[in-house]
Amino acid sequence: MISTEQAKELLSAGFPGWGTFTLNPISGGLTNLNLLIETGSGEKFVARLPGKDTDLFGINRQTEHAISRVAWDIGIAPEPVAFLAEHEILVTRFVEGGPIETTDPTTIRSVARLLHRLHSAPEVPGTFDLPSVIEDYISTAKRFNVTHPGQLSEALKFSGEIVNAIERCPRVSAPCHNDLIAANFLQSKDRLYLLDWEYAGMGDPYVDLGNCAVNFCMDEAGCRALMESYLGREPSPSEMAQLHLLRVLSDLREAMWSYVQVGISTLDVDFHAYGMKHLERFLDNAKSDSLNTWLGAVGA
Repeated sequence: MISTEQAKELLSAGFPGWGTFTLNPISGGLTNLNLLIETGSGEKFVARLPGKDTDLFGINRQTEHAISRVAWDIGIAPEPVAFLAEHEILVTRFVEGGPIETTDPTTIRSVARLLHRLHSAPEVPGTFDLPSVIEDYISTAKRFNVTHPGQLSEALKFSGEIVNAIERCPRVSAPCHNDLIAANFLQSKDRLYLLDWEYAGMGDPYVDLGNCAVNFCMDEAGCRALMESYLGREPSPSEMAQLHLLRVLSDLREAMWSYVQVGISTLDVDFHAYGMKHLERFLDNAKSDSLNTWLGAVGA
């Protein structure tokens, strides 16, 4: 990763009009370093310094920049000011705002409307296919001699059933974010913003919806509110089943992501424990009576 000192030199050369400016780390994030830039004239920006080996997660910084511009064009992301391609530094305009309350029904409705706008946007570069991503993460971790938990074989049997069921439904491809944790949303005084587009690409909108539902820890009422606001109508049993199945599968993706981190990360984070938490939650949901109900409802 580029150091803060190196970043300041590069930004000074790239933006001579800023004059004197300060750089301060923004807390949060397990992959990249975000720096708050404050210029002498009072302007504020954010510089995103890519973490080490992020390409192993399928991240393409050129694609991230391009999709960030589309997201800004449709009014759901801060303005990308510049991209220093050689060093993969993305600079965006700083937006004043605060965290969202994931259990608030008003917030869930706002998130649903934002996702509908995103999924209706023009085609963007890049692709994100959840089953392929899970397979790639498993293969990548093995390349770094990571030993997966013994429960993985059982988990892959369940994930195969979910993927086969989902494929019985007509699929559409749309611009998707694919990393809908609460920390990637920012509520300003006049709108909701979505940040951090590094996993974005063309994909299945239900992957976004399921990822949002699991990361917000939505109960059945929350999931239904999300779908009603997203669709603008009452969801069908098949649509609710697709949401739930991809909500469950999202945990397996998160678990396998963590085992790539086990192999490559130098951070003081227990990625094995993080992975086990998500793998065990995936298996708990996969073994529930609800799974067979959802599998049967898909495409019905």
